[in-house]
Amino acid sequence: MVVSVDTPAEHVFASVKEDNPMSVKMTSTVASSSTFGSGAMDAARGLDALLALGAMSDWRCAISSAQAFERRFEETGNIDDITQVISHYESAVSSVPPGLDMLPAISNNLGNSYLSRFKRTGDLQDNDRAISHHQSVVESTPSGHPNLPTYFNNLGSSYLGRFECTGDLQYIDHAIFYHRSAVESTPSGHANLPRWFNILGTSYLCRFECTGDLQDIDHAISHHQNAVESTPSGHADLPGRFHDLGNSYKCRFERTGNLQDIDRAISHHQRAVESTPSGHADLSSRFNNLGNSYKSRFERTGNLQDIDRAISHHQSAVKSTPSGHTELPHRPADLPRWFNNLGTSYLCRFECTGDLQDIDHAISHQQSAIESIPSGHPNLPTCFSNLGNSYMRRFERTGNLQDIDRAISHHLSAVESTPSGHADLPARFNNLGNSYTCRFERTGDLQDIDRAISHRQSAVESTPSGHTELPIFFMNLGHSYHLRSRCTHYFPDVQNSIASYRRGAEANGTPSTRLQSAKHAAMLSSVHDHSHCLTDFALAISLLSEVAGLEQTIHRRHANLHGHSHLVGSAVATALHCDKADLALEWLEQGRCLVWNQLNQLRTPIDNLRIRSPSLADRFIKVASALESYGTRPASSIPSSHATLAEEIRLQDDTRKHTLHATEYRQLLKEIRDLPDFHDFLQPPQATNLLSSLPSDGPVILFNVHETRCDALAVIAGIEEPLHIPLVNFSLVQAERLQKTLQCDLLNQRDVEDGDRAVRRYFRDPPSMSFVLQELWCNVVQPILEALGYSYHSDPSDRRRIWWCPTGPLAFLPLHAAGIYGSEYQPGSCVSDFVVSSYTPTVRSLNDKFIASSTSSRCTSLVLISQPNTPGLRSIPSTRTETHALEALMTGTAIDALLLEDSKATREKVTAEIKSRSWVHFACHGVQDVHQPLESGLCLHDGRLELLEIMKQQIPNPDLAFLSACQTSKGDLKLSEEVVHLAAGMLAAGYRGVVGTMWSISDMHGPKFATEFYQNLLRENGSEGLDSARAAYALDYATKKVRETLGKGNTAFMTWVPYVHFGY
Repeated sequence: MVVSVDTPAEHVFASVKEDNPMSVKMTSTVASSSTFGSGAMDAARGLDALLALGAMSDWRCAISSAQAFERRFEETGNIDDITQVISHYESAVSSVPPGLDMLPAISNNLGNSYLSRFKRTGDLQDNDRAISHHQSVVESTPSGHPNLPTYFNNLGSSYLGRFECTGDLQYIDHAIFYHRSAVESTPSGHANLPRWFNILGTSYLCRFECTGDLQDIDHAISHHQNAVESTPSGHADLPGRFHDLGNSYKCRFERTGNLQDIDRAISHHQRAVESTPSGHADLSSRFNNLGNSYKSRFERTGNLQDIDRAISHHQSAVKSTPSGHTELPHRPADLPRWFNNLGTSYLCRFECTGDLQDIDHAISHQQSAIESIPSGHPNLPTCFSNLGNSYMRRFERTGNLQDIDRAISHHLSAVESTPSGHADLPARFNNLGNSYTCRFERTGDLQDIDRAISHRQSAVESTPSGHTELPIFFMNLGHSYHLRSRCTHYFPDVQNSIASYRRGAEANGTPSTRLQSAKHAAMLSSVHDHSHCLTDFALAISLLSEVAGLEQTIHRRHANLHGHSHLVGSAVATALHCDKADLALEWLEQGRCLVWNQLNQLRTPIDNLRIRSPSLADRFIKVASALESYGTRPASSIPSSHATLAEEIRLQDDTRKHTLHATEYRQLLKEIRDLPDFHDFLQPPQATNLLSSLPSDGPVILFNVHETRCDALAVIAGIEEPLHIPLVNFSLVQAERLQKTLQCDLLNQRDVEDGDRAVRRYFRDPPSMSFVLQELWCNVVQPILEALGYSYHSDPSDRRRIWWCPTGPLAFLPLHAAGIYGSEYQPGSCVSDFVVSSYTPTVRSLNDKFIASSTSSRCTSLVLISQPNTPGLRSIPSTRTETHALEALMTGTAIDALLLEDSKATREKVTAEIKSRSWVHFACHGVQDVHQPLESGLCLHDGRLELLEIMKQQIPNPDLAFLSACQTSKGDLKLSEEVVHLAAGMLAAGYRGVVGTMWSISDMHGPKFATEFYQNLLRENGSEGLDSARAAYALDYATKKVRETLGKGNTAFMTWVPYVHFGY
């Protein structure tokens, strides 16, 4: 993989700060010119009248003239006016009587005027004169003079302007020295102190952007924070100070990767924009840097909403910049900077979406920026690098060799024009290496890959330890070594590739990049370095939970896990190849159902912790509760491209708090694990722990279906190690073929004449389901039962239980119904002849449900929910028959049954009732949303009760949920390892058992399944209550009774096979 990284234009020239960092403070010792009127034009006319009368001495006249032109310059920006200011101040300096103590103040203002003209023209001679005058003023002013802090500040600002134009570090060192002197010589509470704090912070920020020294950015944040805190609410300078504090937080985030910093940056930039009036000169820069912060967070999280927002704010920066900003003759103005940043945001979005319009926009805007910036300007290398990135990305998409040649040319220009030791130089080496790698992959020219390795090595060697970009640089270097090894077969290149990937995985940085590096290292070492490959896979597996970070919403966590499902399969296959069945078990548990496990951990009982440390227990409950609340925010709470700034600020505040709680949670875990006997608190379970808590009434069968091998692991109570069962006659290709047959050929084409409980279907008569079930029996289930030593029992009551824990394509196949049916059936040729089947998402989940069932009593409260005529959906009249029959069945028993149907079954009412009753039965439409799996749900009278809403429920005594609806355990193909379906959601909500359906079910046969199920439970328990521990047996019995009425055709299979049991 080739990853481009740079420090785009926001770094140096996109940080137009509050008051402008080069702004100066005129001293009050010069006589006021208020005599001349309130406006600049009135002042100039009044001045002319006084001069005609000869009413003023020469030097006083000169000062008044200078101040009048100065006010007019501030209003018009006319260079001629600031030139007049300089001329009049020079006259005043030359004509002041000897010994007059006003000379330093006048000289200071002359220096300020030169600095103002330098800011507009970029003429270094003006800056030299500004420094000279400010230096002489400082040297001639005695210590303790009230104007000395102002003189220090203005001299520092002159040096800062010189640094921003030349990039010479000696000037920023001088700027910091004098700005710090201004702060230290100003008494606490002085009105100017917030201003000095802010400008000192800006100087430290500028030096950090050049050197990367973390102490500098910490100082910058501290001083900017002081400036904000000491500025009164409503002060005109406060928006700019929010803006500068946001810049500092953003820069530290890009160095350390701490998400709290970028959340704070966005919040402060939002406040700056919100409080800046329309038409304000600094509004465009504040829009720009808000966009920059969103872009930085997008590069960490991959959330498209952030890059959309970045583009929107960068466009606002462009639109709010006056056209005159592009017409300055010597110094690049704001608009080219904003164009560059807008182009970079388009580039970022293109890298995620592949939309060619985005990359064309990126190149166009970045090209315009370069054409508007003079040769030698310190920001030009950044623009070269960004434009090179865009050409490279377009080449990857179109294959046009002209684009990659342009990319290399621009990246070379970026490297050659960046001073040695500059903080951005490693990224520019990296990008140059990326372009050479791209051209090598197209042309095969070994010189290109040699150059790529050389430049990427330079990037790694010049990057400080701990920098967040190191994982990307190491990963890219590893990629180049790997490419060359494939061409030359030179084994040291393979070794260097693995070593680089490992260092990328271990370095501080974005979890997704580290995971990619770890995966590359593991895949290569599994072929070339067997002694270390298990260590590589272990790191990769552990990084999955960081990619699905608790600081993200559940929607975002699932999105982040896309594309990583094959990792666990590869790791487990490698562990089994090395005869490490216990490690394979641990990785199957650790690498699957990550989001469910995170949710369960937030709800974990902490009785032992409360005994040891009540305060830590209270903090844990508070933070865990907040994390669950923020994590289960719906997708609609993410900013849309049409959100107002006020809405955006409110949502960003939620994001910031979410990140804060996630950070506090990690710190709490560390504190808890430091306690005696708590070192493994909420750590991934070891095999010994998993095996010690299993139910005794049957094994759990875990599967791993990989391209190199297929295996089952049987974990059995009382057995110290998992039993490894190779499935030698089964393959990933077979599993995928069976899944396709079931999903595409059978389910999408079948026709149930009496209707079903799905929202919509399009069917024909199916091919043979018996083929799928026979293949599963012969190649998967029968070998497992034989390995377990199970034999056929003519008496069904002698059968043991079994829990299936499938992965990959097997997660969508009916293992519980595997067998040979029809005329070829013989006793002992289907799974139900041997065992009673259930499913479980993980072993840990089953253990938890088993432990919970041991303390539960029989259920005596049941809520029945029926929706025969859901508004907008097809009628399913048998749901009314079903629930009325169940209500009648409970009459005369100890079970209190409440029926909610039609308009009484609203989302609010149902949610309230399932919290007060331990058993729930749904008879309604159900749907698995293929685009947004968390929006899958049960269709009630006023809308869908979604999976995400179900997950949020914390039910006091949940026992069993019977989901007599379609697709309630179907799952999502893209997240097969996460088990994202309604049945799993009910388990996450706390239910010990769930009856669900793998696909759409027959409305006509629903009542038969339900009544047979509950009649069996009532017969077993008398009428004293319902025992969920017998639910799997009751479903097995109900299935048998329904099968007796169906016959042996394909329609019969489609009717009874989908019903499944989850949990204990």
